[in-house]
Parts: sequence; structure tokens; C-alpha cells
Amino acid sequence: MRPLIVVLLAVLFTSACVPASRPVVAPPVDAAATIAAATLSAMPSSTPARPYPTYTPYPTIDLAGLFCEYEFCIGHPKNFPFFDIQVVNSLAGRSEYAQGNLIGFNNQLYIFLLWSQYSGTFDPKAALNFTLGQDQPSPLILTENMFGRSVTYVTLEATPSDLLPFGLAAVWKCGDRWFGWKTYSAQQNEPLNLLWEALKRFDCQE
Repeated sequence: MRPLIVVLLAVLFTSACVPASRPVVAPPVDAAATIAAATLSAMPSSTPARPYPTYTPYPTIDLAGLFCEYEFCIGHPKNFPFFDIQVVNSLAGRSEYAQGNLIGFNNQLYIFLLWSQYSGTFDPKAALNFTLGQDQPSPLILTENMFGRSVTYVTLEATPSDLLPFGLAAVWKCGDRWFGWKTYSAQQNEPLNLLWEALKRFDCQE
């Protein structure tokens, strides 16, 4: 089993040597991984993801919450706040318009959100690879129009825990920034449903 902290660091850390033309995201702090590890410390090892999910217009979780900061808004499940990973450790400062990382989690769901400014042409495959980190994607990568926005996404072959066996990673652009989203869930269709519903309320003031 891959240690959970490796999974978290793979999603949220980036090298200072990434070229300017590739996605650059502010590195998170170790405290976030510690918090997440405590939540999943009793969970067993990973299992392969199930067949590719299909979107249904009724999410399994009510996305009544709305995160609005850094000049964008995005929906999230009610009573499921996002934490700015840069703020977890006061020495790290905070996320900003140009780049940042958020995390939300409980024992049924994990959501990671990152964003970064980019120059030149947006490359969704490069952004998706960056968002995936060391997670193994399924062979099928899809691009769909979600509420007028082109979104590239893929399910995950394995997740950090048997209790959260279904995973999905996605990327899209808005204005001069790209956004990366990764979800681990206990229910098969939930990651894709959550993505659709989150983007239904997404706005980056472009």
C-alpha cells in the first residue's frame, strides 16, 4: 500500500524548477498531510477503481456550500468546508490569485483543488498529469462540455483506501488560470456527479 502521505504530497507539491510554460502551483505544507493522514489512519489498502461512472443530474451529496475567494467561486458539499493549505502553517502564508491549494475531507470524501496562472496555450493533458501526481489514471481520458466549459477528466485505477475506492481527477481553464480537481469517494458515481455540480456553480470572473 502506498503511504497516504505520498499520495497527498504527489497531488499538492510541485517543484520550484517547473518551466514557466508548465503549470505551477504553490507548494502546500506538511501540516495538511498530517491532518489528512489522521483522518484515514485506520483505513485499509487501496483497491482498483470500478467501471467508468456516468453522470446523473442528481448528486449523492447536496452541494449547498459555496467557496468564494481568490477571485473565483466553486460549489462544494454542505458542511464540508475547504481549507487553504497555505494557511495551515502560518509560516507558509496563504494562497493567492496566481496559485493555490485547497483541501476538504471527511471519512466519506476527499476533495483537492489547485489552481495556477499560465502563459501561452493551455495544455489540459499536462495539467491533468500534474494534478494526478503519482496516482494511476485509467486508460480512458474524456473531455466534456460542462456548463459551457471544456473539462478534461479521468477516473483513477487506485485510491488511498478501500473505504474511498472511487477517484477522479479533472482540469479546466478559466481566464488566465487553470484549475485542477481530484476526488476520492466511497460511492462509484459520486466523484463525477460532484464535479458536475461543483462546476455548475463555478465562476472565476473572467
